[in-house]
Amino acid sequence: MKIAVVGLGYVGYALAVLARSKGFEVIGVDKDERVLAKIRKGTYQIEDRFIASVQERGQIDCTSRPCKADVFIVCVPTPVTGGEIPDLQSLVESVHDISRVLADGNTVVIESTIYPGVCREIVKPILDKAGRKYQLAHCPERVNPGDDRWNVQNIPRVLGGIDHASTIAASAFYRSIIDAEILPLSQIEAAEATKILENTFRDINIAFINEMAKSFYRLRIDISEVIRGASTKPFGFLAHYPGAGVGGHCIAIDPYYMIAKGRSVGFDHEFLKLARRINRTMPAYVFSLVQEALNEREISVRGTRIAVLGISYKPNVIDDRESPSYDLIEILKKWGAILTIYDPYHPDKSNAKDLEDALSKVTCAVIATAHDEFRKNMDAYRSVQVLVDGRNCLDKRYFSQRGALYKGVGIFE
Repeated sequence: MKIAVVGLGYVGYALAVLARSKGFEVIGVDKDERVLAKIRKGTYQIEDRFIASVQERGQIDCTSRPCKADVFIVCVPTPVTGGEIPDLQSLVESVHDISRVLADGNTVVIESTIYPGVCREIVKPILDKAGRKYQLAHCPERVNPGDDRWNVQNIPRVLGGIDHASTIAASAFYRSIIDAEILPLSQIEAAEATKILENTFRDINIAFINEMAKSFYRLRIDISEVIRGASTKPFGFLAHYPGAGVGGHCIAIDPYYMIAKGRSVGFDHEFLKLARRINRTMPAYVFSLVQEALNEREISVRGTRIAVLGISYKPNVIDDRESPSYDLIEILKKWGAILTIYDPYHPDKSNAKDLEDALSKVTCAVIATAHDEFRKNMDAYRSVQVLVDGRNCLDKRYFSQRGALYKGVGIFE
């Protein structure tokens, strides 16, 4: 069986390597020639230890256009426009390309995140024009970059087909490569809605805890202690944590897909919109903590040397898509701060060579990403007068003991 994986980012490349390690013939498809060149040279890497461990079992072939295959897996990006409208252009183009080489009996699976109805209303009509008998299913992507426990092979998956035969075909394929539960759902729209529900759940709960953090800060209650207390309840509570903002291609994007779909059928997702608004305020809120802390030391933001630590949207990965760090940096620039920016995963976007260099001449440091390097090297902060911890990842006692001022999100000195 020949597998074509269209889109070789975090999701697609991992899936392609996994299928190849299971003995399938795999062709990777991506329009970015730089990606294809790295794959051909064997230098293309993603932050996944499992994939690195199986990569040597066989290199995948790659091309810029789909060719004939038995199974097509579409893993292209589905972002939103500047107006927060779903952008399905890459998906539509990829499906058109597949339709040109589609043969009877082929199976097409969309893994890209989409709103309910995309497969039936947009993908299927394109494929139907090929005049072939095919199977169509949606299996929402599940990946957690940087996670050493959960990887593309052991994360349970759900899927739904456009009809029963499609569900059976897609289920059989995924069971042949994944060592975890494969749950078929009754309809393709239910599978499309699953990813939206997963990530809007997280966005809403993060927004809730961010709002509680702002409130507790004014009440001089340490939110980290409250979360620890609530987490002792063995049921009915799932810990989420406040921070400088939400990034990544999932939580920061997926709610807009459901908001747009709801609007198309006359439903207004007020809860989802509110969560997005709250989470998008967090870079500005962290800046307000910077202002407050510097004011307490009678220092102006303008002209002050401030280090922003972290560009990636989550710890210990290179992925910076939708990272709130960029908003925080722009706000600090607007207010006239002299910035040092450092992220060990983004040397090209840093103006310091390491953490010691980044902190050597600054008055204030702001943690935007909780990289291990920032958490484990406390001695590097010895000359910092003000520390604003946008991820609540450092020990505030270290700073108070040496007379520095510490502020966190929902944590006061």
